[in-house]
Amino acid sequence: TLKPSDARIVEKDYREILKEIIDKSGKIGIDKPLQDTPIQQETRSDRVVDISGDVWKHRMIKDEEEIEAIREAVDITIKGIRTIQDNISEGVTEAELAGFFEERVRREGVKKYAFDPIIAFKPGNSYPHILPGSKKLGRRDLVLIDVGVKYRGRCSDLTRMITWGRPTPDERRSLEAVEEALWESIDSIYPGIKAGDVAEKAVKKLEKYGLHERFIHGLGHGIGIAVHEPPYLRLGSPTLLEPGMVFTIEPGVYFNGRYGVRMEEDVLVTKNGVRVLSRRLKPLLML
Repeated sequence: TLKPSDARIVEKDYREILKEIIDKSGKIGIDKPLQDTPIQQETRSDRVVDISGDVWKHRMIKDEEEIEAIREAVDITIKGIRTIQDNISEGVTEAELAGFFEERVRREGVKKYAFDPIIAFKPGNSYPHILPGSKKLGRRDLVLIDVGVKYRGRCSDLTRMITWGRPTPDERRSLEAVEEALWESIDSIYPGIKAGDVAEKAVKKLEKYGLHERFIHGLGHGIGIAVHEPPYLRLGSPTLLEPGMVFTIEPGVYFNGRYGVRMEEDVLVTKNGVRVLSRRLKPLLML
């Protein structure tokens, strides 16, 4: 975990620190969603103040050290995806490709994933979250790769689509619509825009293709210490985007039992607009 350069080191047991804080102020602030911590167990409920909102507000804004760690995690993830791309061949399984990814990122010093890798061929990729299995790559297939690593205490989360063989006209239309929704959303980001307004850009673009009802999840989520954290980019979200926020943009459409398409970039809000941290690898790769 990254530690701020101005963090104080205290050689005390947490019980001593807890007593000092309560003796001084009578209250102690706790991130309440973290249930059953020793502090909560050993402190009277009337002395506990929920400061989770303040904690998350602070965590949403990343400092330069955090941004650099996320950028490095993204770069390593891209190396892993390129290795998957290099090893795609007729008859390879989802699980085998997951193995190629793991071997590559481990060589970069990664000790754990940000989440279990999702590598799915048709029709498994018609479900947003599915683990790699023994399914073999078909002659005309779509490969959905949704992967991320945790590096220096911070997470990445990228999704790429790889076409194997010629996509059907229906598939090509979905790929085109999702990619347009991706960049339309990203191009709309600037400091002060509401998260919900960015999500609306994606929905309206998909609506033009008649595919908005196939978009069944939020547009994006913050990444940092956890792979899913605020801000959340959903319709109606009033959260104002600020410089230093890092989050995903991931529109997708899904046709149950047939196929699914999702593309995902990791982006940073800057004072001048937005920077795509994952732009070194196109969201749609054709083989």
